[in-house]
Parts: sequence; structure tokens; C-alpha cells
Amino acid sequence: MLYRITHHVSRFMPTMSDEYKTIVGIAESKLVVKKSRFFGVATSVDTIEGSKRFLALLQEKYPNASHGCYAYSIGWGREKREYATDAGEPRNSAGPPILAAVTASQLSNVICVVVRYYGGINLGIGGLIRAYGRCARECLASAKIETQIFYKELQVRTPYKQIGAVLKLCGRLGGKVVNVEYNQRATVHLQIRQGEVKNFQENLRGINTDIDVIDPVTV
Repeated sequence: MLYRITHHVSRFMPTMSDEYKTIVGIAESKLVVKKSRFFGVATSVDTIEGSKRFLALLQEKYPNASHGCYAYSIGWGREKREYATDAGEPRNSAGPPILAAVTASQLSNVICVVVRYYGGINLGIGGLIRAYGRCARECLASAKIETQIFYKELQVRTPYKQIGAVLKLCGRLGGKVVNVEYNQRATVHLQIRQGEVKNFQENLRGINTDIDVIDPVTV
């Protein structure tokens, strides 16, 4: 999406709403219920593609598992995505209990997988819900936690003489410069804190009205 900066200049208003807690490394748990073995594994992912790569690694680690059920919560605000799957277990017996554990943990950008090796004894719907939910909760409770920041990727097309001012504004708002392309106009690839995107857009006009902002996600 391409749009012009038309807002008035505003004061810098830092916000903490874009901070979130997530997992450091990999958290694990084990549970045995009536000879069925459950293995919980959770980690931090910031994209759906990242979650797919993590699942592929677990398929290699647990090649003979009966089921690999999981849930994830990725993103912030309107871009937040949540998903859960029973992966062949009876409907709503595995994925939703895992997702409920993720929600209760108040962690973001996280995927939790519970792998099951069937032990020959049926657990019933209620038994599966309790087992998958417990294994997920214990896995997430064992995790080492850190605070991270949600960033929004933006591209800023600017006259060359304004590059320095754009970079300075990005730094003042706690953003990151990813790359600068030098063509007819400069294109600056930035990561801006989600909570500061509006401030960034508003204050760009104070630099130069001939600056365009592109949101790569919606183009």
C-alpha cells in the first residue's frame, strides 16, 4: 500500500503496548497417561513460515509419533494470527486445549507442539483434552521468557537530501534500518516499533512532504 504523509507533526510519544513476552530457545515437557507418551515442545516464531520450519524439524525428531498436534499465536493487533489443529485426533480434543494453554501463558509469537505416541489404550475425548492441555501448560511453564518488541516493516521513498533526517527519526523512535536502495530516489527499508508507526508517519511530514511510505505487507 502506497500513501502520502498528510498528518500534522506530533510529539514523540513512546509506548509500551508493542512489547511482548516470548520463549527463549526451546521449552520441553513429558507426560505419560495410560501408556500413551506425550512430548511438549515450544519455541518462539515470528512468521507462519517459521512455524512450518519448526514443525518440519519435529517431524524428523519424532518420525514414528501417532500425532503431532499444535497451536500458535503470531503477530500483534489486527495482524495477529492464531491457529490450532487436532492433527487426526478427535475434533477439539487436542488443538484447542493447546491453544488455550498458549493464551493463558500470555506469550506471543510462540508455537507449542504436543507429540503423542499411542500406548494402546483409548483415552476418550475428556482424557485427550486433559492430557494435551496439561502437557502444553507444563511445557510453556518451563520456558525461559524474555521481552521482545513487535516491529512493522516499512519502505520510505525519499529525496536524497532527506535520508539523514529519516534515519535519525527512525533511531529516535527505536526503529531499525535494514537497507537503503539508491535509485532515482532513495528507498529506505525500516523496521519501526508497532506502537510508534503512527508517530513515525506523522513526523515524516515535518521532514518533507515529498516522502512516500510503502507497507510491503499490503502492496
